[in-house]
Amino acid sequence: MTNKKLEHRVTLKEHVTHARMIYNSSLWQQLPHILAYPLKGHALPLLIISSVVLSMTLNSLIQSILGVFALMTFLSLTLKYAYMVLEMTAFGYAAPPMLTFDMWNSSNQRPLKQLFFLMIIFTIYRWVQNFAGNIPALFMLAFGILLTPASAVIIATENSLFHALNPWKLILLAKRVGMVYLFISLLFNLPVLLMILLFQGFPPLFCITGAIYLLIMTFHLLGFVIYHHRDSLGLTVSFSPEIEAEAEEKEQIKQLGNVLYEVHVLTSGGRIKKAIEELFAKLPDLGDTLDINEKLFARLSLWEEKEIVLAQGQHYISLLIQKKRLSEALKIYQSCFDMSAHFEPKKAFQTLPLATIAYQEKRYSSALQLVQKFSIRCPNHPDNIAIKLLNAKLLGEHFNDYEKAKVIMLQLLELKKHPLYPEIRKYALFLAKYKLLKK
Repeated sequence: MTNKKLEHRVTLKEHVTHARMIYNSSLWQQLPHILAYPLKGHALPLLIISSVVLSMTLNSLIQSILGVFALMTFLSLTLKYAYMVLEMTAFGYAAPPMLTFDMWNSSNQRPLKQLFFLMIIFTIYRWVQNFAGNIPALFMLAFGILLTPASAVIIATENSLFHALNPWKLILLAKRVGMVYLFISLLFNLPVLLMILLFQGFPPLFCITGAIYLLIMTFHLLGFVIYHHRDSLGLTVSFSPEIEAEAEEKEQIKQLGNVLYEVHVLTSGGRIKKAIEELFAKLPDLGDTLDINEKLFARLSLWEEKEIVLAQGQHYISLLIQKKRLSEALKIYQSCFDMSAHFEPKKAFQTLPLATIAYQEKRYSSALQLVQKFSIRCPNHPDNIAIKLLNAKLLGEHFNDYEKAKVIMLQLLELKKHPLYPEIRKYALFLAKYKLLKK
């Protein structure tokens, strides 16, 4: 069964259920949901109806043609549904599958193929028993039963008896799953044990219901384990974190293209202010994440009209500063400044962290661009003194403009009560040492 066929018949309405499985590979954390699986969705009515019909058939109708027909029909339905559970869980669908006519497709003979697999195992057992005795025969039988869950996986996902009879493929699958495979192999035998108890006089309804419950639950458990070993097994799934992220990215790119088209139409009509308003009105719908703003900035930077990209650049810088990604914010600032020498950060308080990171990264021209006119624009801002000190350092140490540095430092030395005064005095002494601060 290919993934495309699965996608056509399965709707992802229970997104939370799927996401809970695909993002959580811990068997023990997922175990409560695995145990409850046969009691949910379409699995529950199948469990109830099949249990009742099969127990009634075994009680009174087994000798009639109708009884035999009912027995074969519901037994086949149950087994085919179990293999569909295994198949779909292994491909990433955590909710019980719907009961569809696809289950009766003539090519869907997976229970029959599993029966052939078991018949071959017992045939080998009898052959070894005749030629080598009981102990080697029992060893072969135990080995074949141990590999039965692996054969069920191949039959469910590939619908191939030939591949299921490849012992090397079965052994590799069991090895890659690990120790939990032994636990699953033991669970596979519990429905058979319940059916043995049925013929020992236990209530039919109890035994059959328990057997069907264990069958569906175990197949779902096996599918869960196979799904989370998909990479080592080379299984291409329909629903995974990677696929979900790729689908989200495609949808995001599509929405981004639609927004940019609307903004471009307004820009082409000369309605720049309206275009900017439209862009920021649509941003929340796109997610307004760093990733989205990075894509927006890259696309808008190619436009001839720079007013829009400068407005978005200010917003992008604000987000980067908020996330403490100052080096990236500085790069965006420099790109915007290269487009327009009048570009400034959106908020005055953003200037100091940008200038500081520029100074630390030895990008002195960018630092000077940020600080040199700040005192004129924001004379009463709390960061003004720190920015003046940084400005003096830049002018004195890196641009050889000692006269301007001297003027700024003389102003700062008057601020003896400011918290930065010790640093100001220390730098003033440094300048005086090199005879740069003489009146």
